[in-house]
Amino acid sequence: MTGRFEDRVAFVTGGSNGLGRAIAGAFLEEGARVGILDQVEASFFAGRGDVAAIVGDVADPAVVAGAVETVAKRFGRVDVLVNDAAAYPDAPVLEMPVEEWRRVFEVNVTGAFAACQAFGRHCVARGAEGASIVNITTGSVRSPRPDGAAYSASKAALETLSKVLAMELGPHGIRVNVVSPGYIDVRGWSDAFPDRASDELRQGLVRSIPLGRAGHPVDIAQAVLYLCSEAASHVSGAVLDVDGGSLAGRFTLPSDPGSTRG
Repeated sequence: MTGRFEDRVAFVTGGSNGLGRAIAGAFLEEGARVGILDQVEASFFAGRGDVAAIVGDVADPAVVAGAVETVAKRFGRVDVLVNDAAAYPDAPVLEMPVEEWRRVFEVNVTGAFAACQAFGRHCVARGAEGASIVNITTGSVRSPRPDGAAYSASKAALETLSKVLAMELGPHGIRVNVVSPGYIDVRGWSDAFPDRASDELRQGLVRSIPLGRAGHPVDIAQAVLYLCSEAASHVSGAVLDVDGGSLAGRFTLPSDPGSTRG
């Protein structure tokens, strides 16, 4: 603990479980007060006076705007926004119901847009300098996988939105960045989708990581805190990969000194 975020207020969507819980907890450990918007109760933080937990659907812009206002009234202002809430039902393109496709985009893109808009308006209205937004995307933006069209495409849209926001909000003193996780093992941090990956798939994913281990939720939280800190005061519009080197190249391609590959 360094107290980097004392007297600061962070607002985390999807902060009840998984990566969002790790991010919210990391801000609290560094002295911040934290607002959380999630569809489920933030029971892990129950009873804490420095946490304002709101239950609601991030896909509803009115709910998101109301949550930002509620947190601002509770703690006096909001300095940091982290968009972690996400929907990701997997399905082949030929089989995915359009309703599920729309839901993914409503949460991952429209919800994040609404949160950024409400937060940006709040910061501009109070003349905030040093405010920061971090959007959580995924390495599958640049390395997609079968059955993940909706999730990958929605996160690609969020990365582009983040760059536009960096340009539009920069003159107001608001930085906007992205953290792009690789394979993060959230078991023990979230009850959502407990059977999402088999042990065999998890082992295969780890084999594809040059550092030789799955990421931990705290790895993502520390990257977010860096981007929101004074240490990153001239960083905006950036995408920070936290993936153990997964996107560095074709790490799993077998070695064959006798051949030439393009």
